[in-house]
This record gives sequence, C-alpha cells and structure tokens, in this order.
Amino acid sequence: MRKATNIDKEIGEQIRINRVLQNRSRKWLGDKIGISYHQVQNYELGRHRISASCLLAVSQLLKTPISQFYPKK
Repeated sequence: MRKATNIDKEIGEQIRINRVLQNRSRKWLGDKIGISYHQVQNYELGRHRISASCLLAVSQLLKTPISQFYPKK
C-alpha cells in the first residue's frame, strides 16, 4: 500500500464536508459501505488512501458527483 498524499487529504476533506453538510455521522457512512467509523475517519483525515470503488460508494450514498471529491485546478 502506498502512503497517502496531499491529494488523498483533499479527497478526505471533501468527503467530510459533504458528509457533515448532509448531517450524516461517520458511523452511518461506515455502516453503509461496510467499514468502521474509524476507517472513515482515516479517509477523511487523509491518513489512508481510499479505493476507487469505496469512493464511488461514498459518492452514491452522499448523492454527490464523484468529481466533487477531487481537487479543482
């Protein structure tokens, strides 16, 4: 597994922002995609890299276009 990068941190921050805007907890999101709330926290803080399939699941659950999670140039 490769180390998380600044882009991973930005993606995680966007996950957190979108989750909080929808009044959803880390536990709710984790339960829906089959991971622990702690793993959601690690993604949001950019400690761990999120897989493409997991990011897609997050995108669908939060009803947010996947492109919203990527840094804007």
